[in-house]
Amino acid sequence: MLSYQQALNKIISLAKKKIITIPISLSFGYIAAEHIFSKKDNPSYDNSLLDGYAVKSKDVKKNKVLSIIGSLAAGQHKKITYTKDSCIQIATGCPILHPYDAMIPYEQAIKVSTTITCKTNVRAFENVRKKGSDYKKNSLIFKKGTLINPQHLLAAKTMGVATIKVYEKPKIILFCSGDEISENPHDTKKVINGMQDYIKSFQHIYNFDYEYLGIVRDNHNDLKKIYKKLQNSSGNIIIISTGGVSAGHKDFIPSMLQKYKYKIIFHKMLMQPGRPTLFATRNNNYYFGLPGNPISGIVGFHFLIIPLLQTILGRKNIQYKKGILTKSYNKNKKLTLFVRATNVGNKITILPGQQSYKISTLVKANCWVMLDQKKRLVNKGEKVKYFTYEN
Repeated sequence: MLSYQQALNKIISLAKKKIITIPISLSFGYIAAEHIFSKKDNPSYDNSLLDGYAVKSKDVKKNKVLSIIGSLAAGQHKKITYTKDSCIQIATGCPILHPYDAMIPYEQAIKVSTTITCKTNVRAFENVRKKGSDYKKNSLIFKKGTLINPQHLLAAKTMGVATIKVYEKPKIILFCSGDEISENPHDTKKVINGMQDYIKSFQHIYNFDYEYLGIVRDNHNDLKKIYKKLQNSSGNIIIISTGGVSAGHKDFIPSMLQKYKYKIIFHKMLMQPGRPTLFATRNNNYYFGLPGNPISGIVGFHFLIIPLLQTILGRKNIQYKKGILTKSYNKNKKLTLFVRATNVGNKITILPGQQSYKISTLVKANCWVMLDQKKRLVNKGEKVKYFTYEN
C-alpha cells in the first residue's frame, strides 16, 4: 500500500498543464503562462498634470506677462507653433508639445484677456507627467505564474496588451453516491450532504470551473448513467465521487471504473482519514474516489486534489509551516495523519474528536496538522507541520 507521499507523487507526475491564449479582458482569475510586457510607454507622451497653461520654462519669471496663443482640450493633439514669451491654455492630460516643457496651474497665474501674469518661476517639466514615467515600452508588468487580479488586468489592457497565454482552468465534476444521503436539510432520517457546497466554496480561491451532478443511488443502473455522461468529458477534468470506495456490499465504484476503461493508479493508501481513497485516470480525466465520511472527503480534497490543481495551473504547491506541539499524541507509525488542531502563537493543540464523521472539530479548529513521523508517539514540544485554514 502506498504512503501518502508516494500516492501524492504519483498524482503529481500525471498532471498535464494546458496553455491557451485568451483576450486579456477575459483573463481575470487565470494564471499567466508567460511574462507580460508593456506594448507602449505610459504616459505615451509628456502631458499636463493639471488644468492651466503650457509654457517654456526659460520664458517664465515671477510677474512676467505671457501671451495666450491657443488652447487645447483633453484628447486634442493639434500643433500650435511656439512664439517667444507665449503660453497655451490646456486641460489636464493635454500634450506638452516641444519646445514647451512645463505648465503653470490656474492658481499660479493671473489671466487678463489674452495674457497671463506668472505668480512664480517654474522648472523644466514642473507639473508635467513625463513620457514613460509609469511604464516604458517593453518593461515588465507582471511575471509568469501570476494570478491575474483586477489590477493586473487593468495594467495589461492599458499598456496595450490584447491577448495573453494562460494555464487552462481545470474543471471539477462532483457526484455523491449513497442511499443514506440527502440534499434536504430537513431530512432527519438521512445524512445531509454538504460536500457539494464545501468544494464549490473553493472554486474562486483555487481557480477551477465546477459542475455538480447530484446524488447517485447505490445501484448499477444509476451509476451507469453517470459514467456514460462522464465519457464525453474532455479537457483537464477532475472527477470526484464521494462514497462507494470502501469494502461494503454496495461499494460499486471500483468495478464501474474498470468497466468504463479507467486505469486505477491506486486504491487505498496509508493516510488517515481517507485510507480507502481511489485514484484513476482516463484520457485527460483524473478520477478521485473519496470516502463518504465528510472529513475523509475534505482531507482528500485539500491534500490530494488541490496539489493536482495547483500543478495543472503552474502554481506552487502546499507550503507547510511548523509549530510546537502542546501535548503528546499517539499515532499508527505506518500512517500519515491529518488532524484538526488550533494554532495560537505557533503552539499547536490537536483537538479531541478526530473521528471522520465529526464536523464539530472542523469548526473549532483553525489549522490542519500533518503527522508523518514513523513512530507511535509524537512528543509534546516537537515541531509538527501545519497548514492554516486561511492558506
